Order: sequence, then C-alpha cells, then structure tokens
Amino acid sequence: MAKFATDEWAEQYAKALNENEEYRAAAGPKGFPPDGWEGDYIFVIEPSGNLDHKIEMWIGLYHGDCTGTKILKKEDKYQLIKSGEKAPEGVIGVEFIYSATYDNWEKILKKELDAVKALLKGQAKLQGDMAKVLKATKAAKEMVNTSANIDTQYW
Repeated sequence: MAKFATDEWAEQYAKALNENEEYRAAAGPKGFPPDGWEGDYIFVIEPSGNLDHKIEMWIGLYHGDCTGTKILKKEDKYQLIKSGEKAPEGVIGVEFIYSATYDNWEKILKKELDAVKALLKGQAKLQGDMAKVLKATKAAKEMVNTSANIDTQYW
C-alpha cells in the first residue's frame, strides 16, 4: 500500500494510468482529436485534515500516455505555460495546475467528489485553459478512476 502523494504512489499512478485502456482511448488521438491530449499538470495538495504541509506533483501527459510523475522538492520550479510554449531552462513547464485541499483530494480519489464538479463548486481550482479541460472530461474521469484503483494509504 502506497501513501498518497509520495514518490511510491506517483510511480504506481503513472504505471496504472499507462495500463488503463479507457484513459488511452479518451486522451489519445481518437478520443481527443486531432492528435490526442497534450498538456502536463501540477497537482497541488494543500494542507488540511491530517496533512500539515503542501505537496506538489508533476504529471506528464501526451497523447494518451503518462510520460512520468514526480513529487516536487522545494528546489523544483515550475511555470504555467500555454500550449506550444517552452519554460525557461531548469523550470518545469505545465499547461495546468489543479489544486485542492488534502481533504478534497481524498474525496476525489475515493470518488466521493467529482473532480470537474469540484471546480464548478469552488472546492478545487484550475489554472490553465479551462475550455480544453472541459473537452476532455472523459479522460479526466479516467485519471480519477485510475487513482481510485491504487491501494492507497491516506495521511
């Protein structure tokens, strides 16, 4: 059992996402024309409940594949960029930053709270192209379904 938002959990998430054929279908070229989903994320887990510190996790996504995951360290820097842009040298460029409190992340992962509805209710925040994300709700749901299948220990 991996503890949520640790390196071990992130590795298991990447593996599970790459094994999820429904995610691949929804985020790949046939599910997200013309070429498939492109756009890396930072997931921000804000302290609440049993978590007393902020955790940031990078997730690389490209055409239905998870290209990697990483729990960021304090020295890691990232920047929100637009599609096709590059971040400065040494900075992780991401198209999206999805943030919520730890308590809401736990509800999302347990499927007690829908990730898209959380945005609309103000229980989560998204930075980046909201229209692009709303076109990919099936892929987003499969990302949550994937995380829900990981044997997770919560804080």
